[in-house]
Amino acid sequence: MNFDPIRSTPAGYWHFAAQYFHAAQAVKGADKQQLIFPALQLYGQSIELALKAFLLKRGTPLKDVNNLRHKLTEILTLARRRRLGTEIKLNQHDLALIHLLSENYSTHRFRYIVTGVMQIPRPEFIAPICEHLVAGLEQYCTGLSWGLSRGRG
Repeated sequence: MNFDPIRSTPAGYWHFAAQYFHAAQAVKGADKQQLIFPALQLYGQSIELALKAFLLKRGTPLKDVNNLRHKLTEILTLARRRRLGTEIKLNQHDLALIHLLSENYSTHRFRYIVTGVMQIPRPEFIAPICEHLVAGLEQYCTGLSWGLSRGRG
């Protein structure tokens, strides 16, 4: 897929992050046990896009952002190096849960069946972290402060 740096903006990435967050909330609310993997996949996508929006806004070239693929741990590490903490605070518990999510999200285990034991975060623990991240980056990434409900469009 070719990305156009003029059309692939921090605001656009943020809006997609907000939409994936709302989709995850809808899935999580539908059936907590049967839809756990789809919910975690959607939360992972939301976190990935929010962090990538931040990196783009910080001046990271689009090509470099896209080369990070879906590696949440690497994306988060780079975002923290680029001073994510000046925009939003994540505590050690938040970071540990994102790293745990990344172990399966980055390897596509929420999308492709792999048998065996998995350690995964519970959606009800990831949801508030995702919401905090997406809502907390809205003003910085979009220049607007409409609230996360605006991302539903």
